[in-house]
Amino acid sequence: DLVRSRGLGDVYKRQMLLSDRDVGKDALHRPVLPCAEPVHMILSRRTLMSIGVAALAMPSVARAQTASRRYRLDRAGSEIGTHDISIGRSGDTVTVDVSIAIAVRVLGLVAYRYEMTSREIWQNGMLRSIRSRSDNNGDATFVNADRSGSVIRIDGSAFAGTADADVGTTSYWNPAILDRPVWISTQGGTPLDIRATRTGTASYPVSGGTVATTAYALGAKLPATVHYTASGEWAGSTFDARGSQVTYIADSLSPALAAIWSES
Repeated sequence: DLVRSRGLGDVYKRQMLLSDRDVGKDALHRPVLPCAEPVHMILSRRTLMSIGVAALAMPSVARAQTASRRYRLDRAGSEIGTHDISIGRSGDTVTVDVSIAIAVRVLGLVAYRYEMTSREIWQNGMLRSIRSRSDNNGDATFVNADRSGSVIRIDGSAFAGTADADVGTTSYWNPAILDRPVWISTQGGTPLDIRATRTGTASYPVSGGTVATTAYALGAKLPATVHYTASGEWAGSTFDARGSQVTYIADSLSPALAAIWSES
């Protein structure tokens, strides 16, 4: 019964929407120029101080940044899966990788299975592309989406067409997209009308304790509640699965994910 129409499988089919990332590993190398002869200097304290001041005045070199986090999915006190997210920045580009693995067991047997890997690439705060593949209890879904001028061209298992370029996605981690009225489903590519509404504050569970959050309901098209800390960290999400609440519980909120996006 858990995986019949409108049951747990259907809820996950609507809810478990994510993203994927390929973190650029930019190694910054500066060539060392050879000298014709060794140069020997005795540096005075004043010289050292002047070198230090000059170094501080030099323009900083942008460094690649990365962070990752795991969420456990809890249903009625039992862990049913994991949601891993990794984020990387190189210059003005942010890449987000998400992988989800869910297995719901009944009497020891797997009654429902869901797996997804997804990658989003963002540039200057705008979505550039999505590549996503998922297996929803045997049903394969996909999304290939790319920005083209002022629109996103989407080729997905559930939708083929365009959406305005100023969209969000259903990977949840970034509160900066809460005010964007359309999110692309990273499961099938459908553009969803989102009306994120602040519903209050909460003490939200994380591994080893709780954290103060602000909660937002996402509306009828995506019936879930997302929780963010005051610093913009995605603490987790909750949604109903056939009468039982599923709760995302982060192993840790460190390192910060929001700080990587905030430089956009």
